[in-house]
Amino acid sequence: MAPPALLDRTSPNVVPDRARPLRPSRLPSHLRLVVLIVSNLGLQAALWTAAADYLDLHELGSISKATDPDDVTTPLWRLVYKLIVVWLGWKLNYDFIDITALTIITNLPYAYLLTTYYEITHLTASFSVLSEIIAIALPTYLLRPRSAINNHNAPVPNRYLLNSFQVTSSNRLLATGVYVAVLYSALKTGVLNKFLVTNFDIPTVERAYEETWLTLAWKVFIAGVATQTFLLNPSIGATPAPGDVTPVEDFNAATADLPQTLKHNFWFFSRRTRALIRQTFIATAFLLANTVRKCYSLNGSSPVGAAGYAGYWVLANVICAAWWVWVGDVEV
Repeated sequence: MAPPALLDRTSPNVVPDRARPLRPSRLPSHLRLVVLIVSNLGLQAALWTAAADYLDLHELGSISKATDPDDVTTPLWRLVYKLIVVWLGWKLNYDFIDITALTIITNLPYAYLLTTYYEITHLTASFSVLSEIIAIALPTYLLRPRSAINNHNAPVPNRYLLNSFQVTSSNRLLATGVYVAVLYSALKTGVLNKFLVTNFDIPTVERAYEETWLTLAWKVFIAGVATQTFLLNPSIGATPAPGDVTPVEDFNAATADLPQTLKHNFWFFSRRTRALIRQTFIATAFLLANTVRKCYSLNGSSPVGAAGYAGYWVLANVICAAWWVWVGDVEV
Protein backbone atom coordinates (compact mmCIF):
# COMPACT_ATOMS: atom_id res chain seq x y z
CA MET A 1 0.00 0.00 0.00
CA ALA A 2 1.44 3.31 -1.07
CA PRO A 3 2.04 5.82 1.71
CA PRO A 4 -0.36 8.77 1.83
CA ALA A 5 0.75 11.79 -0.15
CA LEU A 6 1.82 14.82 1.82
CA LEU A 7 0.15 18.05 0.85
CA ASP A 8 2.00 21.37 1.06
CA ARG A 9 -0.01 23.97 2.91
CA THR A 10 0.53 27.66 2.97
CA SER A 11 1.07 29.46 6.25
CA PRO A 12 -2.18 30.30 8.00
CA ASN A 13 -3.35 33.88 8.06
CA VAL A 14 -3.22 35.31 11.57
CA VAL A 15 -6.12 37.56 12.42
CA PRO A 16 -5.48 39.79 15.45
CA ASP A 17 -8.02 39.53 18.21
CA ARG A 18 -9.32 43.07 18.35
CA ALA A 19 -12.27 44.41 20.19
CA ARG A 20 -15.24 44.92 17.94
CA PRO A 21 -15.70 48.65 17.39
CA LEU A 22 -18.89 50.31 18.51
CA ARG A 23 -21.41 50.87 15.76
CA PRO A 24 -21.59 54.58 14.95
CA SER A 25 -24.81 56.27 15.98
CA ARG A 26 -27.31 56.72 13.15
CA LEU A 27 -28.73 59.88 14.69
CA PRO A 28 -27.84 63.15 12.96
CA SER A 29 -25.16 65.18 14.67
CA HIS A 30 -27.52 67.93 15.85
CA LEU A 31 -29.87 65.38 17.44
CA ARG A 32 -26.97 63.68 19.19
CA LEU A 33 -25.97 67.08 20.57
CA VAL A 34 -29.47 67.54 22.00
CA VAL A 35 -29.31 64.07 23.56
CA LEU A 36 -25.89 64.91 25.00
CA ILE A 37 -27.14 68.14 26.59
CA VAL A 38 -30.24 66.53 28.09
CA SER A 39 -28.24 63.54 29.33
CA ASN A 40 -25.58 65.78 30.87
CA LEU A 41 -28.07 67.89 32.81
CA GLY A 42 -30.14 64.88 33.86
CA LEU A 43 -27.17 62.78 34.95
CA GLN A 44 -25.65 65.54 37.03
CA ALA A 45 -28.95 66.22 38.79
CA ALA A 46 -29.44 62.50 39.43
CA LEU A 47 -25.92 62.06 40.80
CA TRP A 48 -26.24 64.93 43.27
CA THR A 49 -29.68 63.72 44.34
CA ALA A 50 -28.34 60.23 44.98
CA ALA A 51 -25.30 61.59 46.84
CA ALA A 52 -27.46 63.61 49.23
CA ASP A 53 -28.02 60.47 51.32
CA TYR A 54 -24.29 59.84 51.74
CA LEU A 55 -22.58 63.23 51.65
CA ASP A 56 -22.97 66.33 53.76
CA LEU A 57 -23.92 68.73 50.99
CA HIS A 58 -24.61 71.49 53.50
CA GLU A 59 -20.87 72.11 53.81
CA LEU A 60 -20.85 73.37 50.22
CA GLY A 61 -23.90 75.54 50.81
CA SER A 62 -22.36 77.10 53.90
CA ILE A 63 -19.43 78.57 51.95
CA SER A 64 -21.38 79.69 48.89
CA LYS A 65 -22.86 83.11 48.30
CA ALA A 66 -26.53 83.32 49.20
CA THR A 67 -28.84 83.46 46.20
CA ASP A 68 -31.86 85.72 46.17
CA PRO A 69 -35.01 83.58 45.71
CA ASP A 70 -36.27 86.14 43.19
CA ASP A 71 -33.02 86.12 41.24
CA VAL A 72 -33.51 84.27 37.95
CA THR A 73 -30.43 85.69 36.25
CA THR A 74 -27.84 83.64 38.14
CA PRO A 75 -29.44 80.20 37.54
CA LEU A 76 -30.08 81.15 33.91
CA TRP A 77 -26.47 82.20 33.43
CA ARG A 78 -25.25 78.91 34.93
CA LEU A 79 -27.49 76.99 32.54
CA VAL A 80 -26.29 79.00 29.55
CA TYR A 81 -22.67 78.45 30.59
CA LYS A 82 -23.25 74.70 30.88
CA LEU A 83 -24.88 74.59 27.44
CA ILE A 84 -21.99 76.52 25.89
CA VAL A 85 -19.39 74.19 27.44
CA VAL A 86 -21.17 71.04 26.26
CA TRP A 87 -21.72 72.52 22.79
CA LEU A 88 -18.07 73.53 22.43
CA GLY A 89 -16.84 70.10 23.50
CA TRP A 90 -19.09 68.49 20.90
CA LYS A 91 -18.17 70.90 18.10
CA LEU A 92 -14.47 70.36 18.80
CA ASN A 93 -15.01 66.63 18.11
CA TYR A 94 -13.75 65.46 21.49
CA ASP A 95 -14.39 61.84 22.42
CA PHE A 96 -14.97 60.65 25.98
CA ILE A 97 -11.23 60.45 26.75
CA ASP A 98 -10.58 64.01 25.56
CA ILE A 99 -13.58 65.44 27.39
CA THR A 100 -12.68 63.55 30.57
CA ALA A 101 -9.17 65.01 30.54
CA LEU A 102 -10.49 68.52 29.86
CA THR A 103 -13.06 68.20 32.66
CA ILE A 104 -10.36 67.19 35.14
CA ILE A 105 -8.13 70.10 34.12
CA THR A 106 -10.94 72.63 34.51
CA ASN A 107 -12.46 71.34 37.78
CA LEU A 108 -9.46 70.32 39.89
CA PRO A 109 -8.41 73.90 40.84
CA TYR A 110 -11.78 74.53 42.49
CA ALA A 111 -11.66 71.19 44.33
CA TYR A 112 -8.15 71.96 45.62
CA LEU A 113 -9.28 75.36 46.88
CA LEU A 114 -12.21 73.77 48.74
CA THR A 115 -10.17 71.10 50.51
CA THR A 116 -7.13 73.24 51.33
CA TYR A 117 -8.68 76.54 52.39
CA TYR A 118 -12.36 75.89 53.15
CA GLU A 119 -12.05 72.60 55.10
CA ILE A 120 -14.37 70.76 52.75
CA THR A 121 -13.89 67.00 53.00
CA HIS A 122 -11.94 65.29 50.25
CA LEU A 123 -14.91 62.98 49.64
CA THR A 124 -17.27 65.86 48.86
CA ALA A 125 -14.72 67.70 46.73
CA SER A 126 -13.83 64.52 44.84
CA PHE A 127 -17.48 63.81 44.16
CA SER A 128 -17.97 67.30 42.75
CA VAL A 129 -15.27 66.54 40.15
CA LEU A 130 -16.40 62.96 39.56
CA SER A 131 -20.00 64.00 38.93
CA GLU A 132 -18.84 66.47 36.28
CA ILE A 133 -16.80 63.74 34.59
CA ILE A 134 -19.54 61.10 34.57
CA ALA A 135 -22.24 63.53 33.42
CA ILE A 136 -20.29 64.50 30.29
CA ALA A 137 -18.07 61.47 29.58
CA LEU A 138 -20.71 58.73 29.74
CA PRO A 139 -23.11 60.27 27.18
CA THR A 140 -20.15 61.19 24.95
CA TYR A 141 -18.95 57.58 25.06
CA LEU A 142 -22.36 56.39 23.88
CA LEU A 143 -22.85 59.06 21.22
CA ARG A 144 -19.40 59.45 19.66
CA PRO A 145 -16.78 56.84 18.69
CA ARG A 146 -13.26 57.01 20.04
CA SER A 147 -10.94 59.28 18.05
CA ALA A 148 -8.07 57.83 16.05
CA ILE A 149 -5.48 59.23 18.47
CA ASN A 150 -7.13 57.56 21.47
CA ASN A 151 -7.75 54.27 19.64
CA HIS A 152 -4.69 52.07 20.15
CA ASN A 153 -5.44 50.09 16.98
CA ALA A 154 -5.93 53.06 14.65
CA PRO A 155 -3.14 53.77 12.13
CA VAL A 156 -1.80 57.12 13.34
CA PRO A 157 1.70 58.48 12.64
CA ASN A 158 4.01 57.85 15.59
CA ARG A 159 1.59 55.35 17.10
CA TYR A 160 4.55 53.72 18.84
CA LEU A 161 5.03 56.92 20.85
CA LEU A 162 1.37 57.14 21.83
CA ASN A 163 1.41 53.50 22.96
CA SER A 164 4.80 53.72 24.67
CA PHE A 165 4.59 53.24 28.44
CA GLN A 166 7.91 55.00 28.93
CA VAL A 167 6.89 58.07 26.94
CA THR A 168 3.46 58.26 28.57
CA SER A 169 4.59 57.75 32.16
CA SER A 170 7.58 60.09 31.94
CA ASN A 171 5.51 62.93 30.52
CA ARG A 172 2.79 62.41 33.11
CA LEU A 173 5.39 62.70 35.84
CA LEU A 174 6.81 65.77 34.10
CA ALA A 175 3.40 67.46 34.06
CA THR A 176 2.80 66.53 37.69
CA GLY A 177 6.18 67.99 38.60
CA VAL A 178 5.31 71.27 36.90
CA TYR A 179 2.06 71.58 38.85
CA VAL A 180 3.87 70.77 42.09
CA ALA A 181 6.65 73.27 41.38
CA VAL A 182 4.25 76.13 40.59
CA LEU A 183 1.87 75.56 43.49
CA TYR A 184 4.46 74.53 46.08
CA SER A 185 6.61 77.59 45.41
CA ALA A 186 3.53 79.82 45.65
CA LEU A 187 2.53 78.20 48.94
CA LYS A 188 5.92 78.20 50.63
CA THR A 189 6.75 81.78 49.68
CA GLY A 190 3.41 82.86 51.13
CA VAL A 191 2.39 84.61 47.91
CA LEU A 192 -0.66 82.43 47.27
CA ASN A 193 -1.86 82.44 50.89
CA LYS A 194 -1.60 86.22 51.15
CA PHE A 195 -3.40 86.69 47.85
CA LEU A 196 -6.27 84.36 48.79
CA VAL A 197 -6.71 85.84 52.27
CA THR A 198 -6.92 89.30 50.69
CA ASN A 199 -9.42 88.38 47.97
CA PHE A 200 -11.46 85.59 49.59
CA ASP A 201 -13.17 85.02 52.92
CA ILE A 202 -10.76 82.20 53.80
CA PRO A 203 -11.61 80.47 57.10
CA THR A 204 -8.17 78.89 57.60
CA VAL A 205 -4.75 78.50 55.98
CA GLU A 206 -3.61 75.72 58.32
CA ARG A 207 -3.78 73.00 55.68
CA ALA A 208 -1.92 75.19 53.23
CA TYR A 209 1.00 75.61 55.64
CA GLU A 210 1.02 71.85 56.32
CA GLU A 211 1.23 71.04 52.61
CA THR A 212 4.37 69.21 51.49
CA TRP A 213 5.56 68.51 47.98
CA LEU A 214 4.61 64.86 48.47
CA THR A 215 1.02 65.52 49.59
CA LEU A 216 0.68 68.06 46.81
CA ALA A 217 1.98 65.56 44.26
CA TRP A 218 -0.70 62.95 44.92
CA LYS A 219 -3.41 65.63 44.81
CA VAL A 220 -2.36 67.00 41.41
CA PHE A 221 -1.17 63.75 39.82
CA ILE A 222 -4.54 63.30 38.12
CA ALA A 223 -4.10 66.79 36.64
CA GLY A 224 -0.73 65.74 35.27
CA VAL A 225 -2.28 62.69 33.62
CA ALA A 226 -5.10 64.78 32.15
CA THR A 227 -2.73 67.48 30.89
CA GLN A 228 -0.52 64.92 29.16
CA THR A 229 -3.56 63.27 27.59
CA PHE A 230 -5.18 66.49 26.40
CA LEU A 231 -2.13 68.50 25.32
CA LEU A 232 0.66 66.14 24.32
CA ASN A 233 -1.13 63.17 22.73
CA PRO A 234 -2.89 65.21 20.00
CA SER A 235 0.38 66.94 19.13
CA ILE A 236 2.21 63.61 18.81
CA GLY A 237 -0.63 62.24 16.69
CA ALA A 238 -0.45 65.30 14.44
CA THR A 239 3.25 64.82 13.79
CA PRO A 240 4.02 63.61 10.24
CA ALA A 241 5.47 60.13 9.92
CA PRO A 242 9.22 59.88 9.23
CA GLY A 243 9.87 60.97 5.66
CA ASP A 244 6.70 63.02 5.40
CA VAL A 245 6.82 66.79 5.20
CA THR A 246 4.32 69.23 6.65
CA PRO A 247 2.48 70.72 3.66
CA VAL A 248 3.11 74.41 3.16
CA GLU A 249 0.76 76.60 1.17
CA ASP A 250 2.22 78.77 -1.56
CA PHE A 251 2.27 82.39 -0.44
CA ASN A 252 2.17 85.35 -2.78
CA ALA A 253 2.55 88.67 -0.98
CA ALA A 254 1.10 90.54 -3.95
CA THR A 255 -2.22 88.67 -3.98
CA ALA A 256 -2.56 87.49 -0.37
CA ASP A 257 -5.28 88.98 1.80
CA LEU A 258 -4.82 89.98 5.46
CA PRO A 259 -5.70 86.58 7.03
CA GLN A 260 -3.31 84.79 4.66
CA THR A 261 -0.56 87.29 5.43
CA LEU A 262 -1.01 86.93 9.19
CA LYS A 263 -1.07 83.14 8.89
CA HIS A 264 2.12 83.14 6.81
CA ASN A 265 3.99 85.39 9.27
CA PHE A 266 2.71 84.12 12.62
CA TRP A 267 1.35 80.58 12.07
CA PHE A 268 4.42 79.03 10.50
CA PHE A 269 4.85 76.23 13.04
CA SER A 270 4.87 72.51 12.32
CA ARG A 271 1.66 70.52 12.57
CA ARG A 272 2.76 69.13 15.93
CA THR A 273 3.41 72.56 17.41
CA ARG A 274 0.18 73.98 15.96
CA ALA A 275 -1.80 71.14 17.54
CA LEU A 276 -0.08 71.75 20.88
CA ILE A 277 -0.79 75.49 20.74
CA ARG A 278 -4.43 74.87 19.84
CA GLN A 279 -4.97 72.37 22.66
CA THR A 280 -3.22 74.63 25.16
CA PHE A 281 -5.38 77.60 24.19
CA ILE A 282 -8.56 75.54 24.57
CA ALA A 283 -7.49 74.06 27.91
CA THR A 284 -6.46 77.41 29.40
CA ALA A 285 -9.64 79.13 28.18
CA PHE A 286 -11.87 76.44 29.70
CA LEU A 287 -9.76 76.34 32.88
CA LEU A 288 -9.87 80.10 33.36
CA ALA A 289 -13.61 80.43 32.67
CA ASN A 290 -14.67 77.50 34.85
CA THR A 291 -12.37 78.33 37.78
CA VAL A 292 -13.40 82.00 37.82
CA ARG A 293 -17.08 81.07 37.65
CA LYS A 294 -16.90 78.56 40.50
CA CYS A 295 -14.52 80.47 42.75
CA TYR A 296 -16.54 83.67 42.42
CA SER A 297 -19.55 81.80 43.84
CA LEU A 298 -17.75 81.44 47.21
CA ASN A 299 -18.40 83.76 50.13
CA GLY A 300 -16.29 86.91 50.13
CA SER A 301 -14.67 86.19 46.77
CA SER A 302 -13.84 88.90 44.26
CA PRO A 303 -13.40 88.70 40.48
CA VAL A 304 -9.73 89.60 40.90
CA GLY A 305 -9.26 86.83 43.44
CA ALA A 306 -10.99 84.22 41.29
CA ALA A 307 -9.00 85.18 38.19
CA GLY A 308 -5.72 85.41 40.09
CA TYR A 309 -6.12 81.97 41.64
CA ALA A 310 -6.97 80.50 38.24
CA GLY A 311 -3.84 82.15 36.89
CA TYR A 312 -1.56 79.85 38.90
CA TRP A 313 -3.12 76.79 37.25
CA VAL A 314 -3.05 78.42 33.84
CA LEU A 315 0.65 79.14 34.34
CA ALA A 316 1.35 75.48 35.11
CA ASN A 317 -0.62 74.46 32.03
CA VAL A 318 1.33 76.82 29.78
CA ILE A 319 4.68 75.70 31.21
CA CYS A 320 3.79 72.08 30.44
CA ALA A 321 2.97 73.03 26.85
CA ALA A 322 6.18 75.04 26.44
CA TRP A 323 8.22 72.16 27.81
CA TRP A 324 6.55 69.71 25.43
CA VAL A 325 7.50 71.84 22.45
CA TRP A 326 11.07 70.82 23.25
CA VAL A 327 10.17 67.28 24.37
CA GLY A 328 8.35 66.67 21.08
CA ASP A 329 11.41 67.72 19.09
CA VAL A 330 13.57 65.27 21.03
CA GLU A 331 11.19 62.29 20.90
CA VAL A 332 9.84 62.71 17.38
